[in-house]
Amino acid sequence: MTMTRPAREVSAQVDAARVASPIEWVRIQSGLWVGKSGGEFAGMIENSGGEFTAVRLSKPIGTYATLAEAKRAFSA
Repeated sequence: MTMTRPAREVSAQVDAARVASPIEWVRIQSGLWVGKSGGEFAGMIENSGGEFTAVRLSKPIGTYATLAEAKRAFSA
């Protein structure tokens, strides 16, 4: 049996599908939202002291004045 590595085009297609999928946000608890896109974890937003901090893959994206601004940061 010979194992082969998947073609790079397939990987690029999967990544493109994730980008094209909108993020669905769910409020987990007061001040904490988790987003999923294409069935996978997309990030989270935490409200702390009136500011909304957006985090993707354990890396902060930024801090925003509103929840809507924090959600938009994931599409930028």
